[in-house]
Amino acid sequence: MRTVYSLGLAAFLMASPAMAQVVIGGGSDAARHEQNAQQDRSAARHDAAQAQRDAAVGNYNGAARNQRDAQREMGAAQNQERKADRDVNVLGR
Repeated sequence: MRTVYSLGLAAFLMASPAMAQVVIGGGSDAARHEQNAQQDRSAARHDAAQAQRDAAVGNYNGAARNQRDAQREMGAAQNQERKADRDVNVLGR
């Protein structure tokens, strides 16, 4: 009886990582898009902070350029989020 139980447990443990890979691996596009969105948001925050520093010292051209960059990166982040949502919705069906 113990042998049957041991074999059943071993078979379950061997199959578990494979099942986890299917579940986790299936959403890799969504995860990749979300990671890209986080990177874009981080870059946008950095550019916005630099724009504020530039404006504080009177470098208004640099501030405007950094503000435009920040807005463009936030748009890219939102685009990546939409792609991630689309991938999750496609996998959920």
